[in-house]
Amino acid sequence: MAKERFANLDLNLLRTFLVLTQELNMRKASVRLNISQPAISQALQRLRHHFDDELFVKVRSGLEPTAYATELSNTVTPILDELAVAINGVESFSEKEIDQKLCISMNPVVEAAIGGRLFSSLAHKAPKATLEFQSWTSSAMEKILEGQTLLGVGYSNEDYKGVYSEKLIDLTGMLVAREEHLLAGKKRQVQELEGASIASLVSKGWNENRAIAVDYLKQYGVDVSVGFRSELMLPLIDVVRHSDMLLAATTLFPVSQHQGLVALNIDVAPETIQIPLYAHYHVKNRKNPLIHWLIELIKEELIQQISDNQCL
Repeated sequence: MAKERFANLDLNLLRTFLVLTQELNMRKASVRLNISQPAISQALQRLRHHFDDELFVKVRSGLEPTAYATELSNTVTPILDELAVAINGVESFSEKEIDQKLCISMNPVVEAAIGGRLFSSLAHKAPKATLEFQSWTSSAMEKILEGQTLLGVGYSNEDYKGVYSEKLIDLTGMLVAREEHLLAGKKRQVQELEGASIASLVSKGWNENRAIAVDYLKQYGVDVSVGFRSELMLPLIDVVRHSDMLLAATTLFPVSQHQGLVALNIDVAPETIQIPLYAHYHVKNRKNPLIHWLIELIKEELIQQISDNQCL
């Protein structure tokens, strides 16, 4: 007869187990749970006895889960996440009562365009919250899965099943140049871009090995090259301001805030250069009212920024 494991299981032990599977490090787990390392060791011994399995073995980098621990974690995690959402959702939501740290990761395009206005809006509508904006890195999705980041704003996600991606808006691609550039000042045919040099922003996890503008222009038989790449927006802006390079951007880019730069008027259909932007968050938060509120607020700021750009 199978052993009855659930009836006598302490849910705090189960939480310790799940944190250990995420961190694979006793010290990091103790920090996250705010308990001592000896307490973590004691909890692990109880877990091993309860499940009749080693669960974790020591390796040079920390801990490695056994096959049983991996299977148990994959099965239990979504169930506990649903339980947390159900219990937390009993209380009515009010942004004025948000009293926690809101860690939001944004790719450089979004950060440069709405970082300031989003901070002001959040600070006004959720005065008790502590705000932290993080730049998008190659570990952005892992931080969402580990609970270090509440919400991320970036491009498509195809690799992380534990992260839910909700479309915010479609961005329209455009090219930016210095005011004195030969292509600035009037509508140009796309063929006039032949031989141009592109300054391209790198967004980790999306375009490390390609330049979207280069791929797009190839569809028109136009060959351009990448002259400069950076994960930071300011160096790209500076290079374009002092050279004939063209900045590959979108209509979210606040051109008017950067003296000496203009958007080129290229004769192509806007709908052919759409780039979807997404909000990324842990699947456990799909019914979290805080997440839905944040997404609507971010969407409003994105739409307003694009509208402001078009009016100038």
